Amino acid sequence: MNDIEPIIRLEGVHKAFGNLVVLDGVDLAIRPGETTVVIGPSGCGKSVLLKHIIGLLHPDRGKVYFRDQVVSGMTDRQLVGVRRRMGFLFQGGALFDSMTVRENICFPLIEHGMRDQSELDERCREVLKLVGLDGDQDRMPEDLSGGQKKRVALARAVAMRPEVILYDEPTTGLDPIRSDLINELILKLQRALGTTAVVVTHDMASARKVGDRIVMLYEGHFVADSAPDKLLAEGSDIVTRFVHGRASKQELAEIEAAQLPNHDEPGSGVM
Repeated sequence: MNDIEPIIRLEGVHKAFGNLVVLDGVDLAIRPGETTVVIGPSGCGKSVLLKHIIGLLHPDRGKVYFRDQVVSGMTDRQLVGVRRRMGFLFQGGALFDSMTVRENICFPLIEHGMRDQSELDERCREVLKLVGLDGDQDRMPEDLSGGQKKRVALARAVAMRPEVILYDEPTTGLDPIRSDLINELILKLQRALGTTAVVVTHDMASARKVGDRIVMLYEGHFVADSAPDKLLAEGSDIVTRFVHGRASKQELAEIEAAQLPNHDEPGSGVM
């Protein structure tokens, strides 16, 4: 499996915002047909990593490849062809509030040159069937639940029939049942479309369910890379604590040492 040519590669990628180093020379090879899940603490750079893959951000140093093309050196105009081959599910769904479901899904199709209305309607129907929402074409985003909005955003992400789908926190803001529905859709889309997927999440239930491979980003580096059922065998304390959702002794000590307000003091607000 390791001999398969990767569809996406990051080589020595560095990215900092001012004094904040987010990616510190990361290397990553994404294999075609697999779902690679990127986990890590909030603010560690997972979404920044995705934005480098699709060319929304460029590295300070290092290179990002899509197949044999250096994405990190492309202009916006040159990136059009690459982005046509990638779908992106934004964290909040990012639907246009003033557009119907149909208009939201057709927007990228029209932007990339599809003009025939019957063809647009058929493609819209096709992707809405995949996410179980065919018939909702004329609804507005404000009339949809949070889970339905994510499903419409998923339909839009696959409307261009991409080779790669990038998911940025696909289950954020959803209850466990709706989260599991999104996970099932991710698995369904991979089976139906044969796509490569990169999923950024801090939801371990989601990571285990959809991932063929899990990598963990921490302080600018990858500190784990394994199959979901072998993640804990990595042996790293930070990996173990993240998987089990446990704070470190130092973090617990800081909470214990924090001073709470004295509600008996004048001006404390206690009547």
